[in-house]
Amino acid sequence: MAAKLITQEIGSFRKPEYLSKKFHSIEGTQEYVDLSQKATVETLEVFDRAGLDNIGVGGEMFRWEMYEHLAKRVTNIEFYGLVRSFDNRYYKKGSVIGVPERKESFHREELEHVMKDTNKSIKVPITGAYTMMDWSFNEHYRSRRELAMKFADLIHQEIEDLQKTWKKSGRREQLQIQIDEPATTTHPSEMDIVVESMNRSMEKFRDIEFTLHVCYSKDYRILYDVVPDMGFHGYNLEYANRDSLIVRKEEREGYDDLKYFKTVNDTLKEKRFIGLGVTDVHIDTVESQELIENRINYALGILEDPSLVRINPDCGLRTRSREIGYEKLLNMVRATRNVEKDM
Repeated sequence: MAAKLITQEIGSFRKPEYLSKKFHSIEGTQEYVDLSQKATVETLEVFDRAGLDNIGVGGEMFRWEMYEHLAKRVTNIEFYGLVRSFDNRYYKKGSVIGVPERKESFHREELEHVMKDTNKSIKVPITGAYTMMDWSFNEHYRSRRELAMKFADLIHQEIEDLQKTWKKSGRREQLQIQIDEPATTTHPSEMDIVVESMNRSMEKFRDIEFTLHVCYSKDYRILYDVVPDMGFHGYNLEYANRDSLIVRKEEREGYDDLKYFKTVNDTLKEKRFIGLGVTDVHIDTVESQELIENRINYALGILEDPSLVRINPDCGLRTRSREIGYEKLLNMVRATRNVEKDM
């Protein structure tokens, strides 16, 4: 029997217009819940048609933006205005003016609805403590480290809530938590804060699979260097965006730094897996199955052990249309299944 490469969704997906146009005006109401759940069901159907093994939380229909969603549910964060994140996307940047505490769970309601609507594997993304610190103004704490550690405590509390919700549901498979940390390598001198805040968020949990998602980095080697120090089981990362669209290449520049990851990983008793980004979420070009197969095979040639590889888009697909997003996922899954035949 051929080896199995898990295909996974690791982020957001474009919302239907009936939700996106009304989101801000209805957030917090029953209509928001009803339309978010409706959009989740429809997105899960898209993921099922594409053939995904792991459907995340259905494209994050209950969230508008990764920073703002969490910050709005925390006390003592005051919003000053919009800042640009990427493309033509903006979020409300907050300033910490006192000790932040959770006003409510960030994602429990979302998880409860997704569990009702699918029996497939679920992965819950949570914006990480270091990114929350880095993307906030700090008007209360003496240092960036102190603020990061406080956010880590809030993330830990959230994971406790999600774990209780998961166990209460009777699900037998392992709960999967993905910590989203786009700011991870933006300040190389602060990697000690990155490591400490991430480990603090995850400490004492024994029956959860933890993955780290970093969407875009100038140099992933900064991250690979601290892999032995962090408690993650795997890393869902971006590679396609930095790679060529030429279909057949003996050397794929977008994936070359996996050689460095393997060198680090080979020193570990418990190996970490890589969630391999094989389709670029910032272009409308739908990469061919042949191109994606070439990318996967090149990465497998480096990493050697297929059990340490999962297949995903670089990041969430919310910047693309739902149609383009589906086509990218479909080709990704079909390419993965073709690669499996020759493994």
